Amino acid sequence: MRLAAHARFPGGVAVPRSLPIEERLATTAAALSDRDIPAVYDALFVYAGVEVRAGVMARTAAGFVVVEARSLNSVGEEHELDVAAVAWVAAQAGVKIAGARILHFDRDYVRGAELDADALFVEWNVPLRDFSADLSMLKATAREPEEPNVAVGQHCRHPRVCPWLERCAPPAGLWSVTQLPAAGRLLHVLAELAVDDVRGIPTSVRMNPSQQHAVWSLLNNREYIGQALLPALRSVCFPIRFVDFEAAQPAVPRWPDTTPLEQIPTQWSMHVQHEGGQVEHFEFLHREDSDPRRPFVESLVAAVGGEGSIVVYGGSEAATLRRLRDRLPEFGFDLDAVVTRMVDLLPIVRDHYYHPALRGSFSMKALLPAVCPELNYDDLRLKGGEMAARAWLRMVAPATPHAERKELGAALLNYCARDTLAMLRVRERLLAGAGG
Repeated sequence: MRLAAHARFPGGVAVPRSLPIEERLATTAAALSDRDIPAVYDALFVYAGVEVRAGVMARTAAGFVVVEARSLNSVGEEHELDVAAVAWVAAQAGVKIAGARILHFDRDYVRGAELDADALFVEWNVPLRDFSADLSMLKATAREPEEPNVAVGQHCRHPRVCPWLERCAPPAGLWSVTQLPAAGRLLHVLAELAVDDVRGIPTSVRMNPSQQHAVWSLLNNREYIGQALLPALRSVCFPIRFVDFEAAQPAVPRWPDTTPLEQIPTQWSMHVQHEGGQVEHFEFLHREDSDPRRPFVESLVAAVGGEGSIVVYGGSEAATLRRLRDRLPEFGFDLDAVVTRMVDLLPIVRDHYYHPALRGSFSMKALLPAVCPELNYDDLRLKGGEMAARAWLRMVAPATPHAERKELGAALLNYCARDTLAMLRVRERLLAGAGG
């Protein structure tokens, strides 16, 4: 994104980030004062102890426009505040500011055979703001001998999460109502009743079934197993195929018919459990720096065959296949058939099961250690989807050494395989607990 912003405002001078602050400030001032320089990249400003860096300072007849590039498809309040703060500090440092903008991706852009850098981006005008009062308040608070006594609330998370949140609100204890699942509105109701302990929730407070199960589980300090869990788990056909996808999300579209920040599937794993108990494993990983979608679809369709349920955890796999169906219509019938056979394990768990160790989360990363503590992700190099996405982009990069590519490929396969094995083991353990 930095390079894209620089290309949009060509002929500029960059302030090296490696320089000491004093030299960066001097280089910034010199470049801004030279009227022959149309833009300054990575300009540094300091005012009243506040240090900011501007992605681009674009020179205009009316003054400088602060431009920040963001890997986003839309702009939120927190992004506007960032850029407005940079513009304000620059103005206080003596620079004439004519405006502020955010350069972000056009969500409607679809790449053709070649990348159109002009059509890829949109410039969003940001209203200028005066932060004098905010800065004075912050400095006055910092001078106080004790921390302010302010209750934790929505302001701690909006427009972004405060980095000191855990200091003010330590991890919830065993009986905290903050452990209840999907409890945003419920927590507001309980706060008005001054209830912060699940043992004190009045019977008149309305809760959804998952929250009711969580309260029961916490009060009894054991897992909740609903009567409908067993038939729900059995609502599958052998051979049962436990399937998981991983995807990369290139900010700038790399291949034709892709969009900014689009989820591009790059690999799949499948553990197949037969009726007699035999388990097989199949997998696919696209290892080349090329569009992986067609090889992904062809390999998946061939591997899933025409029989058995396809068990997933969450709706991302079905959503991925529907997007692929739109991009590769010649596979429409096959992909629809795969989606039709999918059984989502997540709502089955959410509706009929709870364990005190879940602490309000039904993610597989929370469920696996609660249900199968002997199986986890601790021994893996990659421990999450975001890490896997970055690893894939690194693996296919032409400059990545061969040995590192091989290591990353093995790590990606191990991580995806652990996800599907986790689904298989969790279902087995829940079946046993439910009497199956």
